[in-house]
Amino acid sequence: MRPLFFLRPGRLVKLGSVTASASVAYYVLKKHAEDTKNPAVGGGSDGGTTTGAAALTADYIPPPFYWETIPGFIKKKFEPPYPANSSAWNFMSSLVMGGVGSFGKFFIYCLNDTHTHNMQPTLDIIDQENRARGLITVSNHASVWDDPFLWGVLPTKTLFSVDKMRWVLGAADICYTSLFKSLFFSLGQGIPTIRGAGVYQPAIDFAIHKMDQHQWIHIFPEARVNQGDDLIRFKWGIGRIVMEAKECPIIIPVWHKGMEIVRPLKGPFVQLFNPITVVFGEPIDVQDVLNEWQQGKLSEEEARIRITSIVYEALKKLKEDAENNRLKN
Repeated sequence: MRPLFFLRPGRLVKLGSVTASASVAYYVLKKHAEDTKNPAVGGGSDGGTTTGAAALTADYIPPPFYWETIPGFIKKKFEPPYPANSSAWNFMSSLVMGGVGSFGKFFIYCLNDTHTHNMQPTLDIIDQENRARGLITVSNHASVWDDPFLWGVLPTKTLFSVDKMRWVLGAADICYTSLFKSLFFSLGQGIPTIRGAGVYQPAIDFAIHKMDQHQWIHIFPEARVNQGDDLIRFKWGIGRIVMEAKECPIIIPVWHKGMEIVRPLKGPFVQLFNPITVVFGEPIDVQDVLNEWQQGKLSEEEARIRITSIVYEALKKLKEDAENNRLKN
């Protein structure tokens, strides 16, 4: 007789994956129901003053959020000296990210018609052993499904790897307002970012720390959901992260289309069997700007603006190339 057969590791992984998938599906649907009341609400921010193209709508003012309201044992993970996670935490984090990522893979490949372009070079960077620099990916923010479901295009083994998977800057006033959500999103490697708090805040400090560990962070520099035809102005947080990392990070733009949410009169749902396109760009070179700043030819603010603008233009060009069928593959 084996009364604890259900506690076998294989069954625990499956149970954790299913639980994580169900949790994120419930959360996303619930959040989008709330967002219909205020379409300007976005799922992420990287802080700072704005630059780039003119905004399409009036700036959304998020509700006030105080860093001290994050549960203490979670808040400490995002504060110096940035303690290492335990094996148990990493195991649970792997279940959350792998489970949600697997649900995302099912969603984009089984329920939609998804095509990727130029993904292999980025996968090679993610898989590279002893990478000497951190990796930053930036993308447009078409819906709250973007992250984590966007990463369903990645190999399953990557989705379950806490060392290879991305950290993402996410709005603290959405993701860290309760014990359950704080635990869930911290296990999912979401960095609590206070929108409107500027570039000098714990989230940006933590992102720089991750760059110095040569890890991967993802940023939605528009800082909110944008379903318009044009990119909206970017935040400056990415500029500070790039400038203060010990080594200039690898920056890759990612443009996607097709995961937009359809909002009927009663409740949100996702448009299924939809063509989804995910395009990975070439690395963005900002080393010349860093050199000029380090030589005193540019002020800190000027360099931050230049870097942010270069990233904006790179993502804009990638979008235009995709929409005009100018992709190489």
